[in-house]
Amino acid sequence: MKRIFSLFFLFVFLFNVGGYYFVYWGLRIADQQTLTEKLDQELYSDHETYVFKVPLTLPYEINQEGYKRVNGSFEHDGQFYQLVKQKLENDTLYVVCIMDHEKKKVEDAFTTYAKLSNDLPVSPQKDGQNLLSKLSKEYESNIILEIVLTDGWFLSTFYADCSPALLQGEKNILAPPPKG
Repeated sequence: MKRIFSLFFLFVFLFNVGGYYFVYWGLRIADQQTLTEKLDQELYSDHETYVFKVPLTLPYEINQEGYKRVNGSFEHDGQFYQLVKQKLENDTLYVVCIMDHEKKKVEDAFTTYAKLSNDLPVSPQKDGQNLLSKLSKEYESNIILEIVLTDGWFLSTFYADCSPALLQGEKNILAPPPKG
């Protein structure tokens, strides 16, 4: 029974250390394979696709007949897209993409878990700023500091407030420097 509990706690520890990244990686690969199979079999409708026209400057004209299947992905404004096919016609590259909703879900879940495990605010509100301002007020001191320095029989006392002058410091010189 002790062995089962120790293995369980070891598993939880390893998962917290970095195992969640392997889960995220596995979900991403599974999503990629599923979407690639769907695109290879052309199991999508035209209203799901987005066509991007990219102007190109080439010294010669290229006219491809029809689209060619391509693989790749990119992110734009927080949305993930999977490349479907492309065609180069005259001076324009036509790229057909489909939005990858599953990758967005996996990315959002990973981001949320990472924030929760690191005690960061999950919502994009200003909770983090409020917490930071509360902490800075808690440790911000408004009292006047008294600094006392002693060097042998000499005693120097001066007062300072929380200002850059505190960082400069003052020190009395007991004797002039030796002549060289």
